[in-house]
Amino acid sequence: MTMMTRTAGALAFAGAAATLLSACGGSAEAEGHQVQSAQADSAAFAYADGVYDGPRVTNLRGGYQAQVTVTGGRITGVAAIEAGTDAPESVAINARAVPELADKVIAAQSAQVEHVSGSSYTSPAFLESIQGALDAAGGAS
Repeated sequence: MTMMTRTAGALAFAGAAATLLSACGGSAEAEGHQVQSAQADSAAFAYADGVYDGPRVTNLRGGYQAQVTVTGGRITGVAAIEAGTDAPESVAINARAVPELADKVIAAQSAQVEHVSGSSYTSPAFLESIQGALDAAGGAS
């Protein structure tokens, strides 16, 4: 009798798991809609071509200033003109955080991206400067 109870319990668990997993899937039509929606969202961020310097933003860890390159109406490059102080800790954090933030901004076509973990001063200041450059490029994000 206990073997039958275990088997029934396992089958009930498997059935519940299958039901939950099937809810995670979607139809091709729904997936197509998501792709179209993402394309429409990226079209909303059309910037004027050029190279734009964001404002210099300062905090306890120094000054931060970004330069954004726009080609074909899209963000194609983000570079640091200035990134924090020359203190070893600041240099180490910025060596990791600035390229990661640049990659996120290019991928999102927006300065509205998540901060890099461990860069409490770099992320908000650098993103604020990037936003200023994007504002100058005529985009709103």
